[in-house]
Amino acid sequence: MSEAEPAAPVPPKRKQGFWLTAGEIVGVLALVIAGLNYWDSHKQHAEEARRAQAQTEAAVAFVAVGEADTEGKAVVLRPLKSVQAVQSQRYTFPNDVLDHPMDITADRPRIEASWVSGGLRRVLESVHARSAGSARLPVLIETTYVEDGETRTDVSLYQLGFSWKSEFLSGRQIRLAGIALARRNPGAGARALVEKRWASAKAALSTDVASPPAS
Repeated sequence: MSEAEPAAPVPPKRKQGFWLTAGEIVGVLALVIAGLNYWDSHKQHAEEARRAQAQTEAAVAFVAVGEADTEGKAVVLRPLKSVQAVQSQRYTFPNDVLDHPMDITADRPRIEASWVSGGLRRVLESVHARSAGSARLPVLIETTYVEDGETRTDVSLYQLGFSWKSEFLSGRQIRLAGIALARRNPGAGARALVEKRWASAKAALSTDVASPPAS
């Protein structure tokens, strides 16, 4: 009877649990590093694209600037960039100040105090505003202008500064103070944004806001 051949050695079993060999660990690390490099590259590309878009928009942006006359009866507007020529403007105010837009042609873009004085007086009365003060009125301005031979349109939200003072027998007198850009291209919700901004401004004007109780 021949002797039995010795049995081949049995490789040791892995212990229970998830274990990686050195080669597997290197492979996982390589995947992680590749993923991080891709993510960094993607973020950098997105940031460069965002900057390029911002520069392009800034190059063709329309911004209106203007100061009030000495009596505060009007704010005459002009483009910040002299190469832009205004063709027309439409001004949309909060509904309780003026319930319809005002349209102006290129001869003299302006906002007149007479457009909004009546509405502002009614609002100031309704919120029991103090006898004198100042605030900002949101106004949406849609501008058609020409630049480099092309006709373009800009829609932006501005803040119209105004002040008031109560005078004997004549009530509150409204004076305009100037205009400042609040937001470019507010989008489809522009009209609602005007009302929202104005609601916040009216709340700040009210003298009926209760004072905190004394401690």
